[in-house]
Amino acid sequence: MDVIIFSGQSNMQGQSECLSENGIVNDAYEYKWLTDALVPLQNPVGENITYSMDQGYDFTPKTSLTSWLAEHALGAACYGNTNLVPSFCRTYTEMSKRSVLAVHAAKGSTRISEWLPGTSIYRILTEKARGAIRKATPERIYFVWLQGESDAIASVTKDEYKAALRVLCDALKTDLGIDRFGIIRVGRFTNDDRDTEIISAQDEICREDEDFAMLTDIATELNEQSEYMNPHVKGHYSAKGLETLGSAAAKVLCQRK
Repeated sequence: MDVIIFSGQSNMQGQSECLSENGIVNDAYEYKWLTDALVPLQNPVGENITYSMDQGYDFTPKTSLTSWLAEHALGAACYGNTNLVPSFCRTYTEMSKRSVLAVHAAKGSTRISEWLPGTSIYRILTEKARGAIRKATPERIYFVWLQGESDAIASVTKDEYKAALRVLCDALKTDLGIDRFGIIRVGRFTNDDRDTEIISAQDEICREDEDFAMLTDIATELNEQSEYMNPHVKGHYSAKGLETLGSAAAKVLCQRK
């Protein structure tokens, strides 16, 4: 069994417009930290975990975003809708012929600085991942990252973002023993040069550093096609978009092992 940790901000947490399907993924499980349990993997995924490491509450159309973000370190897929994790793992298990334990650890509206060692989110992320690793005793541990929109909004530079990625990867290698840091290259959110800084940082670090792997760069293409975008929330992918991103990324990870 391989452990795959899925982390990042809202598009990794999942903010699609519908629950497109919720069939169980063969040979795949999701680790639930709050109950220390392995459950069959299916949409919707994730857990609402507060900064106190207790059970939180679902993000629904009536939820105050400000309050939810202030209370939660990690979140389940918003509205109980589709996330990319099942699509990713379905493709991964079919291609690799290996079982997988998925760890969903994402939170919307976060900058990369909030995920670095020493932060509360990093502590809770690694605590959850360690629980999964103890359960699975995996042969391989992969970290899959979809994040950067908030850094673009904040005008984080390419070099600053690259440096933060390196810090995060080194910490995860030390603390969790990850074998590869896979990046789903971020899409366009600000639609100006601020996006380009983050996209370029992700492209460059995957070319320059063997610890990183570019799993897919199609997010920017999907941005231009309405069927792949959530019609209700700007800059976020639809269920079809997330499923497409997940499957494309899994194919590359299987080929890069």
